[in-house]
Amino acid sequence: MSVPTTASLICPACGQAFLSMQQSMEGMVQCPHCAHNALRGYFGTQAQVAGVTLVRRRVSQTPPLQGTSAPASEAPPLQDAHAFSQPTSWPGAQPQPVQTPAASMARPVLQPSQALLPTGAPPPPQEPFVTPPHLRTSPWRNAFIMLAFTVVCGGALWLWRDSIHAPAVKPGHAAPLPAKVEVEKIQVAAPVKSTAPVVPLPDMAAALAEAKALATELFAAETPERRAACILDGEKYSAEIEELLGTAAAQKNELRLLAPISGLPLTLPGGKPVPLFKLATSRNTKGALVRLEPGADGRRRIFWPLFYETHEAKLSAFVKQADAAPAWFYVGVRPSHGMDLAADLRTKYLTFDVQISPVSDPHFVACIERDTPLGRFLDRETEWGTSYLARLLVRKLDIQAEAPCLLVIDCEGSPER
Repeated sequence: MSVPTTASLICPACGQAFLSMQQSMEGMVQCPHCAHNALRGYFGTQAQVAGVTLVRRRVSQTPPLQGTSAPASEAPPLQDAHAFSQPTSWPGAQPQPVQTPAASMARPVLQPSQALLPTGAPPPPQEPFVTPPHLRTSPWRNAFIMLAFTVVCGGALWLWRDSIHAPAVKPGHAAPLPAKVEVEKIQVAAPVKSTAPVVPLPDMAAALAEAKALATELFAAETPERRAACILDGEKYSAEIEELLGTAAAQKNELRLLAPISGLPLTLPGGKPVPLFKLATSRNTKGALVRLEPGADGRRRIFWPLFYETHEAKLSAFVKQADAAPAWFYVGVRPSHGMDLAADLRTKYLTFDVQISPVSDPHFVACIERDTPLGRFLDRETEWGTSYLARLLVRKLDIQAEAPCLLVIDCEGSPER
């Protein structure tokens, strides 16, 4: 059996019938005719109204019982349905027509809104409608909406006023510039000029031409005097010159190559750039290091100690000696991270890569103790990525390393010992 989904209701306000899908007695129902809004229980159904009307009609049509006295408010029993009678107890009363039974039993037609009320009872007073709590709204809601609307309208009016009263710029006239803002000037200290003398870079082309001329004359000279004239302080090193290049040498040395070495190493200490050249001979094909130094007369000549030590590999022979005493050597050095040393020794020594030939072979490591005056001096005077030319007092250092290590005892020209 299917449950009906709609109900025919009667509005208690206007008496009109309408259909509603609300089944709950506590649900809200609104009349579509007069917009009366109330709970579902206040509305009567079409069946209830029809049943009450039928009962009232039957009650009104039932004749009074025999032997019962009529109410005082009703007329006396009729003798004739078509006759008029005048009561004797009311002299002078106006004659009234006698009502027929049909007329006496007539009732005013009930309105649908009064169908559920008892006969003769006044309509109940209309109860004020109370909105359920779940349908109530906050009393501040409307006030907040009005406030927001007022703020939006005020902002729009303010923008519109500014756009209307904006100063117009006439054609051909530039807009007025804003007022000049004074900015406080900050006193910046002028850079401190270095008092160290600026050393000009040497002319590599002129130095190469002089080196070639001196090397050619040195290997082509037939007398000791001519060979000594090509060397700075040649008389001091005449014995070594003749041993290496003289006619009495066991094997005649011949010049094979003279070329510049890229880069300009700096003297240590001093920081003076020095051009270096590679000089290869028949007895040393890897080449030796050559530099030029000016003499007392201002002419530049070959610096013999550097050429002789690198040509004869004096440092390599020194490292091979077991109990060699400390000795001085001219070498090229470059700061390094000391990766050839063990990890626990890198924090103890300041390390340099040592170069004694134009090529990287042989490779030595110079170590200087950090917590010494010499170590602090070399750390202060050297920079990463720069090569230096120095004369060092070294001795062999027996530590665990991947390359031969030399302990630097002193550096020529160092003010700290």
